[in-house]
Amino acid sequence: MNLSQARRCVLYARLSVTKEESVSIARQLESCRRYANARGWEIVGEFVDDGVSATANRPEARNGWTSLLAADDFDAVVIWKVDRLARRVLDFLHADETLQKRGAGLVAVEDPIDMTSPQGRAFAVMLAVFGEMEAEAIRARVRAARAQLLKDGRWPGGGIPYGYRSIANPAGPGRMLVKDPERSPWLVEAVKMALQGATVNAIATWLTDHSAPLPRRQTVRQPAKSATWNRQTVDGLLRNPVLAGMTPHNPGRPKSAKRADPFAVVRDEHGRPVVNESLAVITIEEFTALQLMLDSRTSPQARKRCDRQTTSPFLSRVARCDECDVYMCRGTNQKRPVLYCPACRQTMGRTALDPYLVQRLLVERGSESLGAATVEDRWAFAGADELARRAVLVTQLESLRIRRGVVGRSFDDERVLVRWRPANVGRQADLPDVVIAASP
Repeated sequence: MNLSQARRCVLYARLSVTKEESVSIARQLESCRRYANARGWEIVGEFVDDGVSATANRPEARNGWTSLLAADDFDAVVIWKVDRLARRVLDFLHADETLQKRGAGLVAVEDPIDMTSPQGRAFAVMLAVFGEMEAEAIRARVRAARAQLLKDGRWPGGGIPYGYRSIANPAGPGRMLVKDPERSPWLVEAVKMALQGATVNAIATWLTDHSAPLPRRQTVRQPAKSATWNRQTVDGLLRNPVLAGMTPHNPGRPKSAKRADPFAVVRDEHGRPVVNESLAVITIEEFTALQLMLDSRTSPQARKRCDRQTTSPFLSRVARCDECDVYMCRGTNQKRPVLYCPACRQTMGRTALDPYLVQRLLVERGSESLGAATVEDRWAFAGADELARRAVLVTQLESLRIRRGVVGRSFDDERVLVRWRPANVGRQADLPDVVIAASP
């Protein structure tokens, strides 16, 4: 693609979690617009990945870049700098190759590159190399700074465990962790109940019934929490190594990430866990025993069967966790129906998921023949019978997978991966015959 012949372009901007005014999304897009207008190009689309790390996420794994590639009729992609697209050389080259295959060129406003010449491509690769080196240097500095904080006994940041709070370090700069006098007694009692065999749900119920203070909100932007405790919160509380005075390697791990190893803690030169006795509420031996007890329970739904809230069997053994490749289970979270993965504990609310799947089934497969009728006819015949409705859905599904999301259990259609069976290959699944009355 010769960029001098380009007429239509799209803009792309990316920003990591760290907000810097000098490279904000708005500033990037404004610079790209000025560049496109100066060259007389028509802007046919703007695509953004906000809060997305280029080191941890390849371009093809980002929603904004994927949407850009799905757009039609553009000759060039305008970015602010090369590192806005990729921080790894291979990722940059792969993204550029994808654009070349569709006849589009890549333009960087602050890095004057011409991807149509060998010299320009070589220069672009050099910029990508420097970007990768800069990213690695940043990671090294962060690791070194965190290691020094831990060595000095200071808190490296992240979510504050329940029962604790951070205060200004009285012996120098930074902050340190101490027990929270308001919440620590509740933590001690919850751990005691768990060691005596109480289930996670029983502890959550006890904390709610006795109006135990909920975890503190970490930021003013965070929405208000529910007035009740839930199983996930209590389970995370009981698995935090701070209970035994140990420091986890990554206390700031995102809540949406896969559950961390509770024994991945800071250790001394002899491999022994470094323990801060002032923070411990139980011994390391008791913490180990507690983890074994929690892991031995195959199902987190530990209430007595008569006390459990029934949920619809519509998606029973239908959806799989995209990360763990296991069937997601039915359950409730704060009395709302959810699907959860028994392995990694990711969840998705069903209040919006079920209607979304029904709509897609009827719109995309409603006219498909199913026995002597159509999918839409079979669905109408099923009525409110959830098992019959499930049977209709299963005949059309090749697979249904739920992938992890940043926003926890909230519904996001991009987390729902639906693959239908080829047309007219649906299974009967013991569906009853449907008789369609002729119009009078």
